[in-house]
Amino acid sequence: MRSIAFAAVGLGFVLMGAGLFALTLRKPKNQPAVPTKAQQREQTQLEEEKKKMYVAAGVSAAVGLALIVLMLF
Repeated sequence: MRSIAFAAVGLGFVLMGAGLFALTLRKPKNQPAVPTKAQQREQTQLEEEKKKMYVAAGVSAAVGLALIVLMLF
């Protein structure tokens, strides 16, 4: 099953996972010293979304690595 297509698609998935991970590294905009309740809720929601993005990045990279490994064997 040595197909260059598997390697190319696998590399694409790995790069997509890296891109999703990079999106999670963004810093929030300027926050006041004492945030309001609405800002605290928004921060909590953003943290939950970041956790989901970490999972999505990991799954995407794992699928890409699996395709690359399949190409090697």
